[in-house]
Amino acid sequence: MLAVTMTAHAIRSVNEETASPRASACPGLFRIVAAKDGGLCRLKIPLGRLPAAGARAVATAASRYGNGIIEVTNRANLQLRGIRQGAAAALAEDLLAAGLGPEHPDSDDVRNVLISPMAGLDPHQHLDAGPIAAAILRHLETDPACRTLSPKFSVLVDGGEGVVVVDHPHDLWLAAMNGETFALGVSGCPADAAPFVAVAVADAAGAIGAAIELFLDVASGNPEVSRIRHLPRDPFLGHLSKRLGSSANLGDKARRWQRPAPVARGHVGIRAQRQSGFVAVGGVPPLGRLSPDALSRLAGLAGELRLTPWQSVMVPEVRREQAKRMVDALEGLGLICTPVHPLAAIVACAGSTGCAKGRADTKADAMTFADFGDAGFLHLSGCERSCASAAVAETTLLASAPGLYDLFVKDAREGHRFGRRVATGLTVEQARERMRPAR
Repeated sequence: MLAVTMTAHAIRSVNEETASPRASACPGLFRIVAAKDGGLCRLKIPLGRLPAAGARAVATAASRYGNGIIEVTNRANLQLRGIRQGAAAALAEDLLAAGLGPEHPDSDDVRNVLISPMAGLDPHQHLDAGPIAAAILRHLETDPACRTLSPKFSVLVDGGEGVVVVDHPHDLWLAAMNGETFALGVSGCPADAAPFVAVAVADAAGAIGAAIELFLDVASGNPEVSRIRHLPRDPFLGHLSKRLGSSANLGDKARRWQRPAPVARGHVGIRAQRQSGFVAVGGVPPLGRLSPDALSRLAGLAGELRLTPWQSVMVPEVRREQAKRMVDALEGLGLICTPVHPLAAIVACAGSTGCAKGRADTKADAMTFADFGDAGFLHLSGCERSCASAAVAETTLLASAPGLYDLFVKDAREGHRFGRRVATGLTVEQARERMRPAR
């Protein structure tokens, strides 16, 4: 009955989207957004944890209703490209039957809680972020007030893992300072030096709920305020601290805390678990794309896959003596398991072949760097929207025309979102030469 009810909602959403007061350019399970290569469907994968049965269902749906391209996103979700016209309702019905939908149809957009793919497994963690993140996710799904939040509104829960994204901006973030206390920040990320509220671990999920309630109160009736970043940071934190009362503080010790740097490319290759005798193995699909066959065969390797915000996949709970065999299996599917491989740190948007806003074929151009050597974190973006990367890359190539790019290097002192522009109108070959001396 649930699947039938939800599918009826899907049909209504697809047919009436242009009349909806919450119309959004963000794709979802019930909102297939037109792209240059067909419809785009985004699946929110709760906490990035994809059961094997769910992976098989996605693989089947991508073949049956789309063009066979499956993308891992920078929020550890999945996208199916090339969805055929008229296939939305059947696609939703199949994926709902596989348990890949929300508890309530109107909550699909707001299921945006990100955690480390190694949460609960990482030897460096202060605590397991999973239960707290799950409580926040449940609040977002079940509180009707949360359904008015922007589809881009997001929360990060960082348990202190060594494998975690700390430079990805969120509306709200929690970062474990130790096993008893979380830093709670707004409109940024744990790598920021911004002030924050310190809350006890036991109060963390409730504090996020209070922050969301405060934001909704402040933003009510103001269509210009859809994200916390649209509000002054310090006053918001001050009001939040008062609302939380004795469960929060803004003491000097909390202000001086800094989040330790995570393990560079720790999501690639073999990573030790805190559980004795087990490891997790991470593989990067080139430029974040998987075929239905590859995803289906990945599902045969483990009971659960963990998607990452680096557009990759980790297989947890692998016995240490089987680690090399798992690496061979992932590499046999075309995934990269070597951290220093160039494609392990290159991201590119859909580009001109998949997006009408793309000025260049970024996917094809990115592959020309596959033999470049370790170029660090390289991002090719078809336009200024930066859909492929929420974080600022060490080097960004921003398309200006087919085959031509402006070259940026990361520089926090610059006002441009990509950093400092060091060259304009470069061909890919010229960009390679310009980048080489600096490496």
